[in-house]
Parts: sequence; C-alpha cells; structure tokens
Amino acid sequence: MKKYLVTLLVALIFATADAQESVTFEFSDGIEQSALKTKMEKQVGALLTAINRAAANGTDINYTGIDINPLASQSLGQTWNVVHFSTEDTDYVDHCIRQKTKSGRLRGFQVRNIGVTMQPVDGTYDGPERRELAIDFGPNGKIEDVNFTMGTTEYGNLIKTGEQLGDLDRRMQIIHWCEQFQNAYNKCDMEFMNRIFSDDAIIITGKITSRPGGRSDVRMANPQKVEYVQQTKEQYLGNLGRLFKRAKYINVKFSDYKIVRHGSKPNYYGVTLKQDFATNTYKDQGIVFLVWDFSNEDEPKIHVRTWQPMTEQAFALGDFRLP
Repeated sequence: MKKYLVTLLVALIFATADAQESVTFEFSDGIEQSALKTKMEKQVGALLTAINRAAANGTDINYTGIDINPLASQSLGQTWNVVHFSTEDTDYVDHCIRQKTKSGRLRGFQVRNIGVTMQPVDGTYDGPERRELAIDFGPNGKIEDVNFTMGTTEYGNLIKTGEQLGDLDRRMQIIHWCEQFQNAYNKCDMEFMNRIFSDDAIIITGKITSRPGGRSDVRMANPQKVEYVQQTKEQYLGNLGRLFKRAKYINVKFSDYKIVRHGSKPNYYGVTLKQDFATNTYKDQGIVFLVWDFSNEDEPKIHVRTWQPMTEQAFALGDFRLP
C-alpha cells in the first residue's frame, strides 16, 4: 500500500509539472476557421511547451512533432546557448497577422506579444528580464522564424502610421527585418549578416574625439566632437566576426523606430533606431541609421548602416547617394 501511494505521489508531481509547462494557443481573429488555422495554433502551443520543458529541465529544445524550418530551429538554438526563457502564461489568445508583399502577395503569417521571462544560463547575461516573442509562419503554416520583438505599444504606433500613409505592408516588412537584424547580433549569426548587407554597403561607425573628423562625402553634425570611420562590408563583418568569437554574450535592443520612405525611390526606406548594445565587457547607447532596399522583397538589402552617439544629429536619407 505504501509503495502504491509513493508511486501515485510521484505520478501526481510529474503530472503537475507537465501541466505547468504545457501551453495552449488560439488565434482571436485575423484568419478564418480552417485546417491551416488549427495547424498553426497547435504548432505555437507545441513550440512554447517544448521551450518551457527545456527551460525547466536545463536541456536543449526538443522539436519532435513541430513543423519548423531547420534554419529557424538552428537560430533559436543559438539564442538558447546564451539564455533560456519560459512563457509567462500557459494560455495565449492573440491576433493573426497576415504578412503581404507590396503587390499584395501573401508571404505568410505572424503571431506576436508572447511574453517570456529570461533565464540566463550563467551570470554574464545583462539584458532585460522580460521580452516578447514573435513566431513567423510560411503560407503553409510551417514555422519559419522565432524572434524577440519590440514592445507592443511601439509596434502599434508604427502600424497606425503605416495605415495613415498607405504603406502598411511595407512597414510591417521593415519591422520584421529590423527585428531579424537585431536578433542576428544576439545570436552571433554571421550567415545572416553576410546575406543582409549589400556588397557595396556603406558602414559608418563613430567615436568621440576632440579633433575634426569625418569624410567629405557625407554631412555630419558637429564633426569636431565625433570621428567617423567608413568601412566596407568585408571590413565590418571581419571585425564583427572577431567580436562574436570573443564575447561571452551580445545583447542588442532596437527601439524608438522612425521610418521614412525615399521621395523618388519608393523601394528605399531610411530607418532610425535607438540601439542599446551590451556585451560581458562593454556597453554603449547610440543612434543607428539604416537604409533598406526592398527592390527584391524576399531578400531586402541594407545599403547603409551608421552609428552615432545619442548627442549627435542622426544621419538621414539625404546624406547618401543611393543607386
């Protein structure tokens, strides 16, 4: 009898733990009732459950039974090597976002606002304790990507502006790619970095100096205070690769998005961001300016990437001669 009670108690403990880790998900709207909707809901629940179980057990994420792109699971694994996380809730209901190209072609679906609590694997992590996840699907419901995202309020403001200006789909693409770009730093993903920068990209970094600096082909505010160094894609990625190998962790967070469409080149957008950058040995905060080229919507390219201190006037589209 005693042995039976012990066995029953152990079973109850495991059942309780499993219930705490299991997650259910449902779309509130944005997609009609269909087999595709049901598939994606089950995939979200299964992935979040697998993440919770891995966090609870201190193991890698088990993707058995989850329809996920191998590149997406590999990318998520890169994050998992630095920091674990688990969901804030076990029951989620949220909007299904339809992602379209400028021409109206369906690129896929996305769900956002999945709150997670970060669980560093060691004492080196210095990022926020709470983040939000987005899960991207292809048109067939396969999970194509998982990324940390900007806050809900800022996202809503950007969407509202896109609706007012009539380029909502393109701005949603920009948000998506900027979030991927941010997470590529955090995941030390050199393959993505090599793919996203155009071969002739202009990459400018800055540092405080007491003497005049800069270049004649770009306009800068207060050049006496900041020295700017222009690098080629090869030079920048070489330096970045060495940083990826040296740092125990990298945490990059973009916020305060400002998106501007080029007046005469509608496929070009300037995006100004506040960047918080931290590694285990270094921190800074500055302004990052990106020029995105969406001539190929499936493979956009960054033509310009600049960094400036918060005290400087940000670069703008008019500072650069575009193709």
